[in-house]
Amino acid sequence: MKFKDFAKQKTAGVLGLLAFGGMMYIMNRAVPKIADDYPFSFIWDGKNHGNLTPGKKRYRRVRNIKDLVRSQATHYMTWSGRIIGESMNQAILMKDDKKLYDILNTGVSVLWLLLCVRGGRGRKSPAGMSLPLTALMGAGYFLSTPHLAATSLWTTGAMNYSWPGIFQYTYLLHYAMKYRDPEYTANKAVMALLGFLAGFSNEAGGGAALVLSAAATLRSHKRGETAGFMQWGLAAAFAGYALLMLAPGNFKRYKWEIEYSDVIPEDLSDPGIIPVEYNYTSVMFKHHFKNGFMKTLRGTIPMQLPVLFYFLNNKGMNSDTTKYILLLEGAALLVPSVLMFSPQFPVRAAFLSGPFVMSAAAASIEGRVINNPASLVETLKKLSYTAIGVTAAVKYAAALITDSDLYMQTKEQERIMRDTSENERALIPRVMISPFYLRIAGDRTIDEYIKWYIDYEDYPDGPYNRSAAAYYGAGEVVAYEPWDHPYKKKDKASLMEQILRPLRSLIRRFITGGYPLYQRRKE
Repeated sequence: MKFKDFAKQKTAGVLGLLAFGGMMYIMNRAVPKIADDYPFSFIWDGKNHGNLTPGKKRYRRVRNIKDLVRSQATHYMTWSGRIIGESMNQAILMKDDKKLYDILNTGVSVLWLLLCVRGGRGRKSPAGMSLPLTALMGAGYFLSTPHLAATSLWTTGAMNYSWPGIFQYTYLLHYAMKYRDPEYTANKAVMALLGFLAGFSNEAGGGAALVLSAAATLRSHKRGETAGFMQWGLAAAFAGYALLMLAPGNFKRYKWEIEYSDVIPEDLSDPGIIPVEYNYTSVMFKHHFKNGFMKTLRGTIPMQLPVLFYFLNNKGMNSDTTKYILLLEGAALLVPSVLMFSPQFPVRAAFLSGPFVMSAAAASIEGRVINNPASLVETLKKLSYTAIGVTAAVKYAAALITDSDLYMQTKEQERIMRDTSENERALIPRVMISPFYLRIAGDRTIDEYIKWYIDYEDYPDGPYNRSAAAYYGAGEVVAYEPWDHPYKKKDKASLMEQILRPLRSLIRRFITGGYPLYQRRKE
């Protein structure tokens, strides 16, 4: 390729990344402060079973590093070992600057694209990343990320899955480079740090990182190619994972949830959590397989198409590339497989599965030595890639409209709570989601699962009620369902309002600055 053509291709790829970043930034701006964002804005209360339990009365905001350290020490001893993600979470929430988070989180989304392409190519640089490849990977990230809103947009969710996933994937990336290039090496101290962060991050991703790096180290050892960085990274990942899983808070929380908590469901209606009596029975595995494992795999279908076309068009296949693609596919399967053995299997916990499939797709796209433009496979490929782009665009629009509607509704809730004195009860309207756009967007937006958290319970002692009331200065918070809300009706006028009202919210969020149209014109 001539330098001029290479420069054009690289420029187009950079513009594609900027466009993807802009779209993700807009989506971030449409997601309000919700759910655990409120309880985690306060110092963790170890004496009263944490900030996510009913009846908590006293709250104190995390205002500085001293508060954060104190909060996370208590969190580790009384609730969970996830202090990597939760430390980042409380640090972000400390400033109460959603715009800053939106900028940082957009950068993380773009970084994920670059990492996945690098992981697929096995190169040290994403140079020459073409516009079609950037567009396809951007659409793939949007469509294949398990529960996009909960893992990559929502502040507390991203801090527990998307951001720690960067540590896990970057750590494994060095083992992938070693797999493709026996002469590859890395700094031991850096690998030890990455390994520790990867293992100490979260249960599913940390476990997958530990297993995969152990397998890679064992393979290299058998082939006589073991490098010191692999052993340093593996040892640190083991130490980090041990600290995560053996945290005293894990055992205290488990005991408390079994004995006292109403979080554990009484039946199998919750897709992510099962009643205690079904733990490690055939019922649990069937439930997890249907609602977790298969849902994770279905979400990765868009990025499986390039892999499928790689194997269908068998001209010029490279055996090393083929083995590498299969390795990435195996890693993608490992993450939900690990979760099959956990009492809880929320789909968002399988986040790392998506990037592995995206890397397999990138490897498949660049793994061809010979392409036959006239073949049926090439025709199907073009049609499928077009379908992926159109699907992503439609779902993106529906998700943005839905989230903007929720954003404006939560702003009204916040206004009521701010205007309520600390001795009074704030009666706020329950958040409603337009079923018209939800059917299109699915879990690319804040769907019914997340909506449950921002509804606030209909009793004042709920943890989200109490923390939201403390955050905004109200005495108590109780939500009510508007009896005349069109989202709950099926007549023609209501159906039309389900389409138009969210569109008006979109305009208010991004054009009129949050004001109603008539008020903006008056000003």
